[in-house]
Amino acid sequence: MTELLTVSGLSITARLAASDLRLLDEVSLEIRKGQILGVVGESGSGKTTLARSVVGLLERNVRVDAGAIELAGTRIVAPGVDRTHQVRGSEVGMVFQDASRSLNPLLKVRGHLAEVLRRHVRDIDKAEIERRSVEVLEQMRITDAARVLDSYPHQLSGGLRQRVAIGLAVVTRPALVIADECTTALDVTTQTKVVELFRSLVDELGIGLLFVTHDLMLASDLCDRIAVMSAGRVVEQGDAMTVLEQPQQDYTRRLLAAIPSWS
Repeated sequence: MTELLTVSGLSITARLAASDLRLLDEVSLEIRKGQILGVVGESGSGKTTLARSVVGLLERNVRVDAGAIELAGTRIVAPGVDRTHQVRGSEVGMVFQDASRSLNPLLKVRGHLAEVLRRHVRDIDKAEIERRSVEVLEQMRITDAARVLDSYPHQLSGGLRQRVAIGLAVVTRPALVIADECTTALDVTTQTKVVELFRSLVDELGIGLLFVTHDLMLASDLCDRIAVMSAGRVVEQGDAMTVLEQPQQDYTRRLLAAIPSWS
């Protein structure tokens, strides 16, 4: 397998009125093609900051102090360097936590997909937009693609809206997809279906997936590797089953102990 995303010693600081706050502290990790890396940890551990740094969606008062992010060998983030606009949406797709908030309520699904394709795929025509729109909904395991294409977000169930959001992230055929707590608002049954969908997409398309979650059980079902974050640092990482069944750090053990059904 080929290394796709490499994060090396990434340190990020937020400038606040009283003092600076270190959000990420020398974070290093890798994702390969066809691999799912789960980034787990409690709220405030730095998971979302890490995810957003890859696509350049950090707040204006946040700066990269040290380290770098490389995508397929090309440096896209470093101190004074931000090339994320060149890959966001085309080479890197993003799925956010709440599909309802990430979708325009005044735009049908067809319009959402067309907008993304026109923005990120050069010289694409109307026929190809329609073909790829239908294709990606079918990849999302949506059986009535024609109806969904002509639907507004509020006319779809929460599970369908999340599938559409995932479809928007992969319709441009990116190499990497980042999913930031995208199953949190879903019921357990729908979560399971979304996890199965992600696994099939990675296996079929050969993409890399950075899956951000606070749910260790979910990560154990989906991820090949796991990185555990606490206070802006990666405190443990490795093969998913090794990390979860033979944790080396007290913080990881405490996270696992907090799950009643974990054995």
